Amino acid sequence: MTLPLEDDSRPPYVQAAEVLRREITTGRLKPGDKLPSARALQDRYGIASGTVQNALRLLKSEGLIYSVQGRGSFVRNGTAPAEEGQEQHAESSDAAPDLTAESVAEDVKALKATVKQLEATVSRLAAIVQAQQQVK
Repeated sequence: MTLPLEDDSRPPYVQAAEVLRREITTGRLKPGDKLPSARALQDRYGIASGTVQNALRLLKSEGLIYSVQGRGSFVRNGTAPAEEGQEQHAESSDAAPDLTAESVAEDVKALKATVKQLEATVSRLAAIVQAQQQVK
């Protein structure tokens, strides 16, 4: 099943997250269930790897799933998506009940990788700007 990219103006990662969110909220994916691999989701929805990662990151930020490095992503126990406009706070007793050292380490690793990519992009852009200034 590919996503209706032409029929839906939302970004593909939001569409993919919505499909997975629906599977979780309807009970098709139950608490503790492992989500399909990123590769399987790529193939299922016809989207790129980065798009899958962004969809999973969105679901993590909503508290619906968590990841364990080397094992995959799993549906959280006893979670419901936050109402639109509501924020979930870490200090709340019902927020992130399955928060583990492994899931935090996975998130930190992903953030470090993103920072590294951003630093490389900024360096490339700075070099381009510097080269353009030297030409003038």
